[in-house]
Amino acid sequence: MAQSSRKVKVAELRPGMTIEEITELSFDYASLDEEHVKFLKVTFKGASAVLVGEDGLRTAPVEQLKAFDPLQGITAIPAALKVARIEPGSARFFEQHGLLEFKVVQDSGGPAVQTESKEVSDETIGIGSEAAKKRNKIKQQEIRQFIETITTAKESRDKASSIVEEMLDNGRVGKFTSKGVEAVVDDILKQGSSPAMKAIAGLRSSDQTYAHCTDMSVILQDCYVDILQRSGKKTTEANSRFALVSGFMHDIGKSEVPKDVLESTERFAPDSKEMTIMRNHTTYGARILSEMGMPEPTINVSAYHHVKKDSTLLNSYPDVEYSQVLPLTRLSAITDVYQALIGKRRYKKNWVPGKAIEYLLSLQGSEFDERMLDYFIKSMGRYPVGSLVRLSTGDLGFVMAVAPDEHQDRPIVAVVENAGGELLTAHNLVDLMLEPEIKVEEVVDHYEHYSESEDQAYMIFQSIRVA
Repeated sequence: MAQSSRKVKVAELRPGMTIEEITELSFDYASLDEEHVKFLKVTFKGASAVLVGEDGLRTAPVEQLKAFDPLQGITAIPAALKVARIEPGSARFFEQHGLLEFKVVQDSGGPAVQTESKEVSDETIGIGSEAAKKRNKIKQQEIRQFIETITTAKESRDKASSIVEEMLDNGRVGKFTSKGVEAVVDDILKQGSSPAMKAIAGLRSSDQTYAHCTDMSVILQDCYVDILQRSGKKTTEANSRFALVSGFMHDIGKSEVPKDVLESTERFAPDSKEMTIMRNHTTYGARILSEMGMPEPTINVSAYHHVKKDSTLLNSYPDVEYSQVLPLTRLSAITDVYQALIGKRRYKKNWVPGKAIEYLLSLQGSEFDERMLDYFIKSMGRYPVGSLVRLSTGDLGFVMAVAPDEHQDRPIVAVVENAGGELLTAHNLVDLMLEPEIKVEEVVDHYEHYSESEDQAYMIFQSIRVA
């Protein structure tokens, strides 16, 4: 006799169950690419796709899915489909394809199907291992290439911030266009400058709108692509372009906020008229982007990047069900707060990247989606690139490459100042994966340690030279 429906995670699937719905998908379904569309159409033929629209959730036949659709789940899965019946090996198949939670019925008993544990290969990266040495050689070359892009990245950041300001100013007189942003996105992709721009975001001051949008977009794009790669998915220029444009456009609703309010150096009270106006920028943005014909996920980012997992929080707006917040928007929400923390403002002290990461971890489960925050932290690293850290040797250095997930406290550091406080002109790379006796002692506030008014920390960072 069939039992009532219930939700289970992928590891809880067992023979005898029949899948009715897929209720949770991994991040790589945040916006569909052609590979996902083909897989879903073939595997779930006859089922319905749950999509997020302007008016909430809607369903459509799986056969009608197309690239960049904002997929939330799969429902009405025909019981006749082979994939609907759980058999030994089904759990691993679903896990490999990023299908994580299901609504099932239990038709008969059967032993639990456990997901197969991943074997530890000879290439597993451990401190001092051969794999760590191979990684070091690859990373050293990447770091050299990265250093060469820093000056260009700074110019791209300045240009992009000016374009955002121009876009909002044009919007104030009803001339909304994404052409300027799309041209900047072309430049960033052509130059491959987003990783360096992401590092610069934590080293230089930013205004609360224009440079904020620039920094937020490159951090979002870099994390988005990294997460797709971690999921074993092929990444394309279209993925990068989509994330960058969504980031640049996420605050377009601020074009309808008076400029004196937008650029004020005053911190407004939560119940003030000015704060009410500012909060409305998400609603304005969704309307503007809809009228511009932008993709639904981009609209979703603009509309809901301030929605928290706990909607009762005072800083959560507008008032919508969290299920309407797409995975890309959930990542955007984390990125938006991270940039606001590291962005130097005239009315607040900034947080350095490493401290901002620690703070975000404290918000897990209340403000942010736990899975998405985990993705973000792994992508950024416990000590993001550009962080100034003090080593146990007493030396100071900038993080140049983040560590593997299982060793997040062991990045590659370019030493710029010795234990005696002497600035160095030749910079050695210290890979903590190869130096087990050395560790990071603390994150150092580069604004306080170096001259903030002269952007000294950034100047030292961009002048790093390694042998």
